[in-house]
Amino acid sequence: MSLIHTWLPAATPDSDNPLQIIAAEGPYLYTRDGQKLYDAISSWWCKPLGHRHPLVKESLEAQLKIFEHHLPANAYNATIEQLSTLLVGIFTQMDKVIYASDGSSAIEIAMKLSYETRVLQGEAKRCKYLALSGAYHGETIFTLGVCGIANYTQNYQALISQNLFIEDIVYVDSPQDPAWDNAPFASEKLEQFFNQHASQITALLIEPTVQGAAGLKIISRDYLRKLINLARAHGIHIIADEIMVGLGRLGYFSVTKELLGSEPDLVCFAKHLTAGSIPMSSVVVNRSISDIYRKHKQIFPHSHTHSCNSLAAAVAVDYLSLLHNSDILADVRVAETILIEFNIKLKQRFAFISKARAIGAIAAWELNLAAKSMKQIVALAHSLGIHLRPIGNIVYLLPPIYNILEDLKVLLPKIEILFEKLQEPAKG
Repeated sequence: MSLIHTWLPAATPDSDNPLQIIAAEGPYLYTRDGQKLYDAISSWWCKPLGHRHPLVKESLEAQLKIFEHHLPANAYNATIEQLSTLLVGIFTQMDKVIYASDGSSAIEIAMKLSYETRVLQGEAKRCKYLALSGAYHGETIFTLGVCGIANYTQNYQALISQNLFIEDIVYVDSPQDPAWDNAPFASEKLEQFFNQHASQITALLIEPTVQGAAGLKIISRDYLRKLINLARAHGIHIIADEIMVGLGRLGYFSVTKELLGSEPDLVCFAKHLTAGSIPMSSVVVNRSISDIYRKHKQIFPHSHTHSCNSLAAAVAVDYLSLLHNSDILADVRVAETILIEFNIKLKQRFAFISKARAIGAIAAWELNLAAKSMKQIVALAHSLGIHLRPIGNIVYLLPPIYNILEDLKVLLPKIEILFEKLQEPAKG
């Protein structure tokens, strides 16, 4: 069947030569024209177990024998409470979880929760949000107000809220970079900024260590820690957007808690939450936030028809249990070392790699190549049996993590071959 009526994401109305997927199994996508492609970007970063993993199938089948969904208003079931218990258990200061259908909605919930506490406490003037240059937190109108990437916001300026952004972020190539734990920090300049604006700001939003849509840029852990501490000193909530990095991608349940050593006011998960099987997102709420609603006996007036979706929750419970009871997270941390060493090798071999980054099960390469060469990358990767989707001049790798160490043995040599095919004199 040809593509006629479907308008694909991030595309013009009529997409040029899209893949038609006829099957998917494990880490592979199968196309109508006979290609077997390793899904090296985990289908937009959401397939930690690859495709059709037995855990997903068994979870869904077991839940379907009971029911697939029921209204979430004034009604619950044991599966959703079990999931909430697991998510709260990642932390020590959290006590509630609110569910939605996608990552953008989770961010909007967190933003609204933060601001409504200000209203309840007589601080309604704290109606601005603070985000980072290069930030991406979704593409709904509210979340575009905290997006630091002009390509996403430039056509909607009349519609989106105007917030504040921090520039001069300290980036690193990997956790082995000296600036990872010892970053320059413009304390005086930032203190002046907070002194001037904190009375207007309700929350700081961060992507913990990795800015995905900005090109898989890695932020210094030390920089983020200092920024969080400064924001907290000025009474600003911390919203951690762990939609891409949380629940396994970097080898941790919560990157903010385990890698940054901080428990935010609100943490958002999605993507990995259901192993990419059914859309679901969650906002894990710090007790300091929920207690304000208790004190004022305030209903949070936000709902989604499929909040607490039982099929999604069943998969999420089993996925989180797998992370608890397997070596997947430890393997991801081993994979990080392998990817860092691989990047050193690549930079020595290929002069057109201007930057190489790696953290957890993520690797990214900024390529100094002509546009003609960049346009060849997807087709060349397909010829090697790999599906990639570059961001501008950045090629990146985010494979499924359930078999990461074995998969890297196959993937990394093919990436090296891909770069061999791309060799040309660097632009002068």
